[in-house]
Amino acid sequence: MGLFHTPSADDQLLQQAIQGERRALEHLVQTHQAMAYTVALRVVGNQQDAEEVVQDAFLKAFGALAQFQRAAKFSTWLYRIVYNTALTSQRNRPATSSDFVESLPSLGSTHQEPSGWEELAQADRQKYVTLALNRLPADDALVLTLHYLGEKSIAEICAILGKKTSAVKMQLLRGRQQVAQALRQLLPTELRNL
Repeated sequence: MGLFHTPSADDQLLQQAIQGERRALEHLVQTHQAMAYTVALRVVGNQQDAEEVVQDAFLKAFGALAQFQRAAKFSTWLYRIVYNTALTSQRNRPATSSDFVESLPSLGSTHQEPSGWEELAQADRQKYVTLALNRLPADDALVLTLHYLGEKSIAEICAILGKKTSAVKMQLLRGRQQVAQALRQLLPTELRNL
């Protein structure tokens, strides 16, 4: 395999996986695990549950590989399974008081304010964007994550989440506005320089 993963590479791997080749299954997991985890984490809100959801979703997906109809990309189909598994997990799990605490963004009190957005290291930028995403409603954060981090098209997001195009577009618009507002609150000095 080359440096970049393509949908046609998924097709090859799927065919091999259906034939029972373990390495193909392992490669599919490696390729899609990070985004599957991100989707699950956005829905369930904590790492342990997200890891369990991803494991369950991969088991479900691999158990149903023979039924996969290539009407959509494998990643779209897989992330739909992850999303549905996460929703089911949330419905079947009683809420605890620690859920609220875990869902709060952690702001380091000793962090010195950077002089501008452009000067922030990539890790710091990612931290602030993550903090901003954590302030959004889970659905809006998930749509933004799928679109910008997962590089999914609006049509693919609609297929994954079972939503209409207009709803996804509205969530993207609203989510971008909410992220900008959250970043203004987190980085008031830096954003004046943008």
